[in-house]
Amino acid sequence: MAKASSRVTLADVARRANVSITSVSRLINNSGPINEETRKRINAAITELGFEPRRSQSKGLEQTIAVITGDLLNAYFPEIIRGVQEEADSYGMLTILFTLTDAPQRQQQILQKLSKHVADAVILMGSPIFPGLAEVQSRRRIPMLVINRRALGPALSSITVDFENAGYRITQHLMMLGHTRIGFVSNSDPDLDISAARRKGVELALQEAGHCLRPEWSLVCPPGQEMDGGYHVISALLAQPKAELPTAFVCFNDAIAVGVEHGLRTAGLRVPENLSVVGFDDIAIAAHASPPLTTISQPKYRMGMTAVQMLRKMIHDPDAPGDSIMTESPLIVRESSGRCLEHASTY
Repeated sequence: MAKASSRVTLADVARRANVSITSVSRLINNSGPINEETRKRINAAITELGFEPRRSQSKGLEQTIAVITGDLLNAYFPEIIRGVQEEADSYGMLTILFTLTDAPQRQQQILQKLSKHVADAVILMGSPIFPGLAEVQSRRRIPMLVINRRALGPALSSITVDFENAGYRITQHLMMLGHTRIGFVSNSDPDLDISAARRKGVELALQEAGHCLRPEWSLVCPPGQEMDGGYHVISALLAQPKAELPTAFVCFNDAIAVGVEHGLRTAGLRVPENLSVVGFDDIAIAAHASPPLTTISQPKYRMGMTAVQMLRKMIHDPDAPGDSIMTESPLIVRESSGRCLEHASTY
């Protein structure tokens, strides 16, 4: 039997047993069905590796993490949530999921729950720190971690990506392919920080090369719409008589990019022969889009795991200062970006 080590993780056991991390978590926490053959393989791997499940040390009680997230129809969030849940499971912690809407009463419902000590820590993603949340967090001294928004303070940490740099790099990729007429499709008010940072990176790359982001090529999808929004805004642009088109579009996220691809196909245009389309986030559908999307990736599952690890440290040491981590964001080149064909740039 291998010597027990704190470095042995659920992922190590899953690899040794040739099963998913979810299956290992289900067996350890008795949280779901699992067949007998899989159970035997996992138990053998646990014995061989000397794995010991990590448990909460808060006076024998299970600690709880509240996850406050944006629209779950956006495939970006579930991948992070899976990382949170499986890492929390490995420590014997519970997770409670709250989904945000635009309705103010929904925010108030969440605040009321948090005020009643339902959670030992909070993860917030898909939203700025909304009114009242900072006050509850400060008053109760609940460790809180914000994903993809810069935040730092007492009992407050963050995990984010340098979105401006990511926008810059993906625009440089397009310019290396000969594109200088590049548009940007956002999913929301362009003043919001994430969208603004990505747009700023696009603009900076263009400006350094002596170009600009033309106002008529800066499109905004209606709030709450992703694929449908991408489809409709590009269709509206194409419907304009003799509209001059960019040769490439950078989209705020992959869901919008998929909608843009669909709108272009519907209009009889081809990606990337007529226009290149790129996105952000590398959600699961990106690799299976038509054509597969060039995109900026984020380590979403690992971000969820890291969030739990950071919060545990904050729970066990309430006086420790908050921390901010910036994750990598590699460019994933697929078939949706190709060399610029200038003759195809006018509709």
